[in-house]
Parts: sequence; C-alpha cells; structure tokens
Amino acid sequence: MAALLALLPLFPPLPPLTPRARPALMGGFESSQFRPLDAARVSLRVSGSAALIASLPPTLRSHLTGGITGVMYEVNARRLELIAEGERPLLETLVRFAEDAVEGEEGAECRMSWQLPGGGYDETFPLVRLAEDMRAEVELRGDPATMAYYARHLNVEAVFNRGLKVSERGLNHDRLTVSLSGDADRLKSFVRWCYNGPRLARAEKVTVTWKK
Repeated sequence: MAALLALLPLFPPLPPLTPRARPALMGGFESSQFRPLDAARVSLRVSGSAALIASLPPTLRSHLTGGITGVMYEVNARRLELIAEGERPLLETLVRFAEDAVEGEEGAECRMSWQLPGGGYDETFPLVRLAEDMRAEVELRGDPATMAYYARHLNVEAVFNRGLKVSERGLNHDRLTVSLSGDADRLKSFVRWCYNGPRLARAEKVTVTWKK
C-alpha cells in the first residue's frame, strides 16, 4: 500500500469532464425557398348550392392581399376546394370572409384545415374545373440534384401509389416534366406531392396545366 501511495504523484489528476459541443442540426430539411415564420397554408372545402359555388371564386379573388398564392378546384357544381398560402393573419381574414359567405346560405358548409406551406402556387389563383378523369402536365424546376431525386421517385408516387398513367416524362438538368392522366382526386394528390417534394427535397417552382 505504501508503494502505491508513493506512485500517486506521478499521475496528475484528470481535468473535469466538459460536455462536447455538438454541431447544429436542422430539423427536417432545408428548403431553397425562404419561408417567413408566420407562413402557413390553409385548405377550405365548401359545399353548397350551385349559385354559391359559382360566386365564390371571383369573390374570394377580390379579397386576396399581401401576396397570397393558391389554387381553387371546382370538384362539381356544388363543391369547391381552395388551397391558399401566405402570412397566417392574412389567411385568417380570407377564411373569415369565406365562412361568412357560407353562413349566409342554409345547408352550406365550409371545412377548414391548417397545413405546413409548400410553396410554388400562383398569385392569380386559377380555378380548375375537375372531371372524373383528368390530364395534368407538370413542370418542376430546381437544382439538378433535387430534380434527379424527384425523377427517381416519380414512378413510385404516380404509378404504384396512385395508379396514374405516365405518358411522357423528361429530365434536363434543372427541369423535370411529366404528363399524367387518371382519376382527378389521385392527380390532385400527386400534384400536392410535387409541391411538397419527396423526403429531403423540394422543387423551387412547380407549374401545373390541367386538361380534360
């Protein structure tokens, strides 16, 4: 024991442990598009008379302010779906206006859901009149790596997951084009995937042309 005690001075005490600094990590993925902290997306599904549905698109467009973007789908003569993106306070004003318009008609209904913004919508708020079967021509733009990532997932998302028919597709550096046809609801779902992007990727711009 005495010999061991004599050796202790040869080994100086270790410094106290300190936590290692960890590199900063971003949750989810980093988008190439800037998103304000108060940006949001809202979906409105309105059902009512044919007169109400016909009057809503021009009336809602007249209340768009502050760079709100989006699209409207006329599912049939009595159903309208609106998707809008922008600053949440401005969207809340738009929602209140739509709800007031619906409350003025007995039996009409407005369902709302808030979502994370995806980007890429149009400030003109186009109205797409859907039929049971539709065609869509989609153009995506972004950096070449992102476009290649989209292209690798295209068949899985369009054909296997949604049963759509892909008639034409092309990848050229920073541009991906695809023409599809099939059930309108499934096409809408695929277009939503294009806006949101596959995991870890998102296009900088998405343009959709609808045809019957």
